[in-house]
Amino acid sequence: MGRWYTLCRRLTALAAVFMMVFCFVIPVSAKTTENGVAVYVSDNESTFDPGGATYSRIICLKNSGSANGTLLCTYDQLKNVTVDMDDGTSVSKQVYPIYKSTDNGDNWQLISNVYDKEYGLLRTSQPCLYELPVQVGDMPAGTILLAGNIFDDDPYTQSRIVLYKSMDGGYTWTFLSEVDNGGACIYDPSTTSTTTTVWEPFLGMSESGDLVCYYSDERQKSDGVLQAVSLKTSSDGVNWSGLTNVAAINNTSDRPGMITVTKLPNGKYMATYEMVNRPSLSKNNAVVYCKFSDDGVTWDAGSLGTRVALADGRGIGSSPYVKWIDAGGPNGMVVISAKWGTDSSDSISGGQNFYVNYNLGRGSWERLPMAVTYDYNDLAGGYFSGFSQSFDVSPDNSTLYQATNVENFSNAKTIDGVSYNLNDVRVGTLPLKGSIYEAEKATITNAQAGNAVDASNGLEVQYINESDSSVDFQNIKVENSGNYNILVRYSNGEGIEASHMVTVNGTQIGTVNYPVTVNWDRYLWSGFSCYLNAGTNSIKFSKDVGFAELDCIQVSETSNDFAIINKNSGKYLEIKSALTNEGAESGQWGITDHWCQKWNFEDAGNGSYRIKNMNSGLYLDIESESTVDGAKAIQSSYAERDSQIWLLEETEEGYCHIVNKNSGKYLEVFSNSTEDGASVGQWGITDYGCQEWMLVKEGIH
Repeated sequence: MGRWYTLCRRLTALAAVFMMVFCFVIPVSAKTTENGVAVYVSDNESTFDPGGATYSRIICLKNSGSANGTLLCTYDQLKNVTVDMDDGTSVSKQVYPIYKSTDNGDNWQLISNVYDKEYGLLRTSQPCLYELPVQVGDMPAGTILLAGNIFDDDPYTQSRIVLYKSMDGGYTWTFLSEVDNGGACIYDPSTTSTTTTVWEPFLGMSESGDLVCYYSDERQKSDGVLQAVSLKTSSDGVNWSGLTNVAAINNTSDRPGMITVTKLPNGKYMATYEMVNRPSLSKNNAVVYCKFSDDGVTWDAGSLGTRVALADGRGIGSSPYVKWIDAGGPNGMVVISAKWGTDSSDSISGGQNFYVNYNLGRGSWERLPMAVTYDYNDLAGGYFSGFSQSFDVSPDNSTLYQATNVENFSNAKTIDGVSYNLNDVRVGTLPLKGSIYEAEKATITNAQAGNAVDASNGLEVQYINESDSSVDFQNIKVENSGNYNILVRYSNGEGIEASHMVTVNGTQIGTVNYPVTVNWDRYLWSGFSCYLNAGTNSIKFSKDVGFAELDCIQVSETSNDFAIINKNSGKYLEIKSALTNEGAESGQWGITDHWCQKWNFEDAGNGSYRIKNMNSGLYLDIESESTVDGAKAIQSSYAERDSQIWLLEETEEGYCHIVNKNSGKYLEVFSNSTEDGASVGQWGITDYGCQEWMLVKEGIH
C-alpha cells in the first residue's frame, strides 16, 4: 500500500503514536534536515509579487583570509524598503539584501541593503554575487562584487546591468560601473516580440584574467536572433569591451537565457543556459543546454549546444546554475541546478535533484539529491518556487550549500484575487564526501521497490507497512571503524510524523524520525549517527510508527567509488570471479552490483591515480610491470611502482583513456570483445572503443 491506506491502517498508526511512551530519537543536523534553514521569510504585508522572493544567490568566501568560509546570500526581494538617499531624502524602493552566516548556514544576519542611487530607478532584480579570486584593476582578491539588473517602475522604459563592489565583506557597497543597458524590462518570448531588454547578469573570469559579465540580450532581433546570451569583458571592472555572443540562434524562435559559466580542470569553460521556446513554442519548458569554450570569451555562437540529459533521456529545464567542484572523483564533478526536471520528450517531470557529471561535462549526466526541495512545478500552491537558485561549496570542497526559494504554506497572501504561498529563502547543506546507497538495491522484506521520477536512481522502496517490513542495507563498506553520519532520504505524505527502527550489525540502536513531507512525491532528509566496523556492515530500517518511503541513504566520509564502463561493450571493469588474491586478473562483465565492479581513484599526484578495487582492497596493475602489448591487467598490493599509476585522457562524449604510467599503453578489453569474462590488459593506442571508459556513480550501491 504505502501511499494509500485504509481507515483501519490510519487508526492503527494513530494508536501507536498515543501508546508509545519512549522513543530514542537520534540527533540530526538542522542544516541538511528540516529542508534547510530560513534566511528570509517573505513579508506578508509588504510583498507585492506572489513569488515573495526568488533568484537566490549564495557564495562561500575563499579568497578573503580569515573570513574564508563565511557565507553571503542575496535574492530578488519582491517588496519595497524605505532607504536613505545621498541627498538626505527617503525613498521606498526595492533593494538587494545581503545576509551573512559565519556558522555554515545555521544562522543568518542581514548586514546591508544595496540599491540604486545613480539612475533614480526603483526596481532591483536578478542579482549575482561574486568574490574576486585575483586582483582586477585596483580591486584585490577577495573583493565582493554584486551585479544586477535595475529598472524603472511601471511604465517600464529601461533596463540596466550594473555592478557594485564591497571591500569589507559585504557590509558597505559602492557603485562600480554600468555594464550595459537596454529597453523596457518586459518579458515577451513570442516570435513577434519587439522588446530590447538586457537581463540576468553572471560574473566570472576569462582565461586571460579579465572580469567577464555574461548576460541575456534582446537587442539583436534585426539579425533574426530572438534573444542571445552574450558577454563583455573588463580589465578593471569599470571599462567594458564590446559585445560578444555565447549563443545567438538565427531562427527567430530559440531564446537562450539565464547563462551561468564555470571553469573546468581541463582548462575549458562550460556555459549552461535555458532555451526558452524549447522543445516547442507551444510546450515551452525552457530546456537546459550547455556548450564549451577554450578561454571563456570565444564561443561557437551559432551552435544550439548540447541538451543536458541522463542516459535515459530525462533532462532539466528553467533557470540553470552550473559549477565545477573539486570533489567526487578524479575529474571532480560538474553540478547543475534547475527549477524542474523533464522527461525524454521535455515535458515537466519532477525537480528535486541536481544533475551531476563526473566526466568534465561530457556525455550523459546523473542525479544527486538536493539538500532543499520545493514546489518545482508551482502546483502545490507555490509561485516560481525554486526559480533561479544557486549553490557553492566550502573551502575544503566537503560541503555543498544550496540556496533556493521554497513555498511557505503558513504564509499565504491574496494578490489580484488569487491566494499564493509566498516563498521563503532557505539554505541547506549536502555533504560531498560520502557514498549513496540505494534502497532498491538493499534486501527488502515485505515491501517493494517502485519507480519514482525524483528518486535517486529513479527508484524508491514503498509499502514498508507491515510489522515485518524492512529495508536492510547489508553491504555498507567503510575502511575504518568509528562513528559515521547517516542521512536518510524519505517521503512521508501521511500527515503525521513517522519513524523506523534502526538496527546496525544486528543491534537495535533506536529510531529515526520522518517529519511530514508535502506529499508522497516530495523528499526530505533525516539522519542519525552510528558506529560502523571496518569492512562490511548492515543498517536495517524496520516498520515502527506511521508510514514512510525510502529513497536512499548517504554514509559520510566514505570513499568515492565508481563503476568503470567500457564504451565498446557497455560492460563493467571487474576483478574476475571476485577474487581477492594477488595477481587475480581483471576482465569485464555485465552489471552484478558486486564490490568487485567498484573502484576508488586515489590521488597519486600530478594528475595521476591509483585505482583500487573495493572488493579486494588491491590495486589495478600491469603484470610483471610489463611494457609490451597484450600484458594483462591484474590486481596487486600497494607498491611504489609506476605500473600501478594511471592517467586519464579525455576523449569525447564523456569517455576517457586510462593510460598506464609505466608503459604508456592503454587499458583495453582484448580483441574488442563484448562477451562477459573477456580479459582486460594494455595495448598501444588503436582508436577503438574498447580502449575508452566512462566513470559512473549513480546506482552502483
